[in-house]
Amino acid sequence: MKRLIGVFVIVFIALASGRYAYHSLGKLTWFNLSNVEINCPDQIDAGDILKTSGLKIGESIFRQDIEFAGNTLLGIPGIEAVKVSRKLPGSVEIDMTLDRIELFARTNRLYGLTRSLKLVDITDRKLVLPIITGLTGSGKLGFNEKMKLCYAVAIYDTLRTSSKSLADRLSEIHFCKSDEVELFFNPGGVKALINLRNYRKALYRLTVLDLKGILGNSGSFDMTAGRMVVKNGA
Repeated sequence: MKRLIGVFVIVFIALASGRYAYHSLGKLTWFNLSNVEINCPDQIDAGDILKTSGLKIGESIFRQDIEFAGNTLLGIPGIEAVKVSRKLPGSVEIDMTLDRIELFARTNRLYGLTRSLKLVDITDRKLVLPIITGLTGSGKLGFNEKMKLCYAVAIYDTLRTSSKSLADRLSEIHFCKSDEVELFFNPGGVKALINLRNYRKALYRLTVLDLKGILGNSGSFDMTAGRMVVKNGA
C-alpha cells in the first residue's frame, strides 16, 4: 500500500512539474510567435489565411490554439486538408491541400463539387465533368441535399471502379423526387433509372449490359426492378 501511495505521489509531482515548466516556457519571449510559414495554393491569399487562423504574432507559440486554426482554415472553400504545427523556437507552419473538383452541381447556379462535399466557384472553365441536377436551394444545402451529393460522388466513384468507359460517358446524375436517380450517358441517347438503396448492384448490372453491347448508344433502362431490366426505346 505504501509503495502504491509513493507511486501516486511521484506521478503527481511529475505532472505538476511539467505543468509549471509549460507555463514557464510560455512566458519566455524567445518562444513568442515571430514567423508563420504558409504552404498553400496560389489562389489563396496568405494574409487572409493568417487572419482566418486566429494566430497572434508576438504571443507565445504554446498559447496559440493550433487546433482552432486548423478547423477554421478547413472551412475555406476549396480546401481539403490542413495541418498546423509548432516549430521551435517561435514559428508555426501551416500546410494546406487544395480540394479537387469531382463533379459539377446545379442549384441556384452552377458550382463545382469537391471530394469533401463543398460547393465552390468554378475557376477552371475547361473542366468537362458530369453534372448533378435535381437539387434545390442555394450554395448552403440542407441535410437531404447533402446526402444527395454523397450519393452522387459514390455513384461516380463506383462507375470509375467498375467501368471506366461508362464513367467517361456519364454526363448527368439527376435526382428524382423519390429515392431514385436517373443517369444520362453520352452520346446522349442512354438513360438508366436506378434505386439509391441498391445503387452498387444496379451499376454492376449496368456495366454487364455495356460489356455485352446491350446498352448501346440509345434507350432507356429501368434498373429498379431487382434483377429484371426494363428497356424502352430502340
